Amino acid sequence: MNDNQLKCWLLQAGFRVCEPLQTDIDRALPNGISPLMHAARVGDLDAVRELLARGVDPAKMNADSNGALWFACFADSEACVAELIQAGAPLDSQNVNGATALIYCASAGKTQLVRQLLVAGANPELMTLDDFTALELAANLECLRLLKAVRKPVHA
Repeated sequence: MNDNQLKCWLLQAGFRVCEPLQTDIDRALPNGISPLMHAARVGDLDAVRELLARGVDPAKMNADSNGALWFACFADSEACVAELIQAGAPLDSQNVNGATALIYCASAGKTQLVRQLLVAGANPELMTLDDFTALELAANLECLRLLKAVRKPVHA
């Protein structure tokens, strides 16, 4: 994606464009959604790669404390998730409800993403504000099995 293509993409997505383009490329909308979060939310791998290559912060969070990784999971985009993990997006950030991307994926029955996050090292022991783990919120048998397989043994 060249500068003009990225400018068009940003403008179509509702972001302001500064000159030179690199200036403030990570500026968020009023709700805290950054260009990278938007690209992840719509599963636009080219835009995710381009924004990361230009140095945007993969750890930035929106007003609800959800980041680009969460939005890539929402989009069910394994490719965007992989790209964000490789770029250093935090695996275990918790949103305002205490949910992580892993908890969200487990509760939504997104088996492949649960597997991908676990392989990358996501912590299955974290809990929501209501004290639920990804295992307790697993929406299907496959997610349940994956999460049970990594559960730490409980000693009496």
